[in-house]
Amino acid sequence: MESRHSLIIRYLEEFHQASVLELAEQFNVSVETVRRDLNKLAAEGLLHRTHGGAVSNKQRDVGRSFHVRQRMNSNAKKMIADNVIHHLFPEATIALDASSTAWNVAQRIPNIPCKVVSSSMRIIYSLSHKPHIETIATGGVYVEKYNAFYGPLSEQLLSRLKIDIAIISCTGVADGAIWESNEVNIAFKRKLLANSKQVFLLVDHSKLERKDRFKMADLSEVDKLFVNQLPPKTLQNYCAQNSIEIVL
Repeated sequence: MESRHSLIIRYLEEFHQASVLELAEQFNVSVETVRRDLNKLAAEGLLHRTHGGAVSNKQRDVGRSFHVRQRMNSNAKKMIADNVIHHLFPEATIALDASSTAWNVAQRIPNIPCKVVSSSMRIIYSLSHKPHIETIATGGVYVEKYNAFYGPLSEQLLSRLKIDIAIISCTGVADGAIWESNEVNIAFKRKLLANSKQVFLLVDHSKLERKDRFKMADLSEVDKLFVNQLPPKTLQNYCAQNSIEIVL
């Protein structure tokens, strides 16, 4: 007889997403039982928990691999990373997401006394030859496609840290919002937004005035917007109204 966990995975693969209540009715169990099932399956990397339910891994993971992203707009990303370095300071705790733009920042961080926390194995490795930088890997469920860790364990670590600067990227910025193509790393980035004194958003020209599948957060949660070319006037006005510094 097929286990309930297997049936939940199969149900999500067929219908892409489901609420806790929907699954409880489908499998004739309590809401509390479904929540425990979903938390366990999420911890094993078999699905992604959302507010009030879950999403199939096959549905949510449509993002490009790191190797593909690394080659896209590489000169623009290097220019942005060069500017970010001037806004870092000794003894800071800096969090970097697993984006290729954040990786460019890691390549350029000088060997100063500071802490750098990241879910990205590439970023951790790129800092390994800088002895004054204390590197902290978040741990969690390893996803080979992104060469990074995700899931509840990563988010729990972020909750325990006092982060001075969070450095993140995204797939689009439009209509006063930050957009992402998949839900694999949204929870991690949202945790960074919530637990950091300052948030730096790194966006090359291809992402300006571009929406994607998922809204990650309001742009107003960002302190500095790093770009490689001047954004459209509407975005400039939004940043001015919300005290977001544009760094070019």
